[in-house]
Amino acid sequence: MSTVLASTLSSKPVMGSDGTELGTVHNITMNVGTGELEYALVDPVRDNIGRFDRDENGLLVVPAGRLRSVGDYLVVD
Repeated sequence: MSTVLASTLSSKPVMGSDGTELGTVHNITMNVGTGELEYALVDPVRDNIGRFDRDENGLLVVPAGRLRSVGDYLVVD
């Protein structure tokens, strides 16, 4: 994936690579020592999305390694 400003990801819709709508970006986490993106936290569109772990607030925790592209949607595997 190319370099993207974190501010452009805020509230971006998230879609699975199969076209399934997953939700919207709530926040991102990064390693402050390296600057590497660690996770995208996604506010899910429904409760029965089982592809990812959830945090204590019910947000989907999407590892950075599963992010594929950014355009109109943030696409994840």
